[in-house]
Amino acid sequence: MSVSTGIITEEHKRQFEEEGYFILEKVIPEEDLQIIRDSCAHLIDLMHQEMDRLGTDHIHISHRGKRYHIAKKYDQAPRLTEYVFGDLMAEICKATIGDTAYLFYDQYVVKAAEKGIKFSWHQDSGYLGFNHRPYVTVWAAVDDMTVENGTVDVLPFSKVGIRSLVEHIRDPETGDKTGYFGKEPGVTAVVPAGSLAVFSSLTFHRSGANTTDKMRRAYVTQYSPEPIFDPETGQPKHLAVPFLKGGDRVVS
Repeated sequence: MSVSTGIITEEHKRQFEEEGYFILEKVIPEEDLQIIRDSCAHLIDLMHQEMDRLGTDHIHISHRGKRYHIAKKYDQAPRLTEYVFGDLMAEICKATIGDTAYLFYDQYVVKAAEKGIKFSWHQDSGYLGFNHRPYVTVWAAVDDMTVENGTVDVLPFSKVGIRSLVEHIRDPETGDKTGYFGKEPGVTAVVPAGSLAVFSSLTFHRSGANTTDKMRRAYVTQYSPEPIFDPETGQPKHLAVPFLKGGDRVVS
């Protein structure tokens, strides 16, 4: 069974429907936040072990001591599933995509001092390349987030003027896809650790460079209202882990 935390209000639901996002400050329980931090350290250690095995300091776009993108490893860290499939995530899913939810993707994004490195305006749906029902992204601030360490910016639907999937253009140098080239600055999530930015997969967002001398950690989980199948293979894209059915947690 799922237990309501009472954190999400009708105003949050309205804002998600009308603007494509809402922000919740300091809502992750301290125990869960510590689990997320411990899991991050555990998964980075596992990546270091793999780098050592391969005799390299980078795997894909992760570079030892500089930046880490660790995806779809939620089940390889002790107790991380307690957060991923917990009451808070259940309440967010029900308030945004409904009473049926699947874990679609999870990823740690860890940035060290990387002046000049940023992530362009994009919709998460823009990275799939095929039509699908929108899903919800839950971006968790594992550390205090500032402009200087590259927090996330979110562009409300009313500012961009659209709420549908647009064609994205890939940067040949960075691999980033960009779908918005306007001058709107968006809403900057300057928030303390334990906060969440919740937004639709159709909502434009970006993150800046980390120009500080400390690591900046964020943990992203994404939930879809149904499994998302790759039209070319017929197989689920990324993950399709049952989470909610009829508003209650599915016990696997």
